[in-house]
Amino acid sequence: MDRRDNASSSAPALGPDASFRRDVLRHEEARGLYACFSCGACTAGCPISEVFPEFSPRKLAKRVKLGLKRDVLEDPYIWRCTTCRGCEQHCPQNVRLYDILNVLKNMAAEAGFAPPAWVEQTRWVMRTGLVYPRDAALAKKRRARSLPALMSRGEQAERLIARTGADKIKAREEP
Repeated sequence: MDRRDNASSSAPALGPDASFRRDVLRHEEARGLYACFSCGACTAGCPISEVFPEFSPRKLAKRVKLGLKRDVLEDPYIWRCTTCRGCEQHCPQNVRLYDILNVLKNMAAEAGFAPPAWVEQTRWVMRTGLVYPRDAALAKKRRARSLPALMSRGEQAERLIARTGADKIKAREEP
């Protein structure tokens, strides 16, 4: 069952929001969206849609063009993209769906719809500068290969975090 079926009756309607389309298209990497003519080649090239038929890059693009802001930003499947760019390789219009999906993920995160695990991982990277925790075994392997010790988060990471707004990400509240 789709979690959107349980939406509260006090929740705003899922109707069109023209400002959402404009907000998405303000991002240069999303401007190719209107070249999409919904042929479905992107979905045919998407390994995630094979595993999760609920996810369709074609339908996602259509929902954005229709202005279905809440429906798009609350969709948990936007977080399952593997960044393989299979959708783009199959697109006859060269629509950069991967980039559009990243714009949508950023908008969803800013609106508080990011999955808690994603937010925690982002916070971990911000705290430590590492994608995964350091441990004694990793330090030993690095020494054995004459690699320098991993440094902690530095000034470059601080600037990157500030520029991306990653320090302002909110987690989606679980029901």
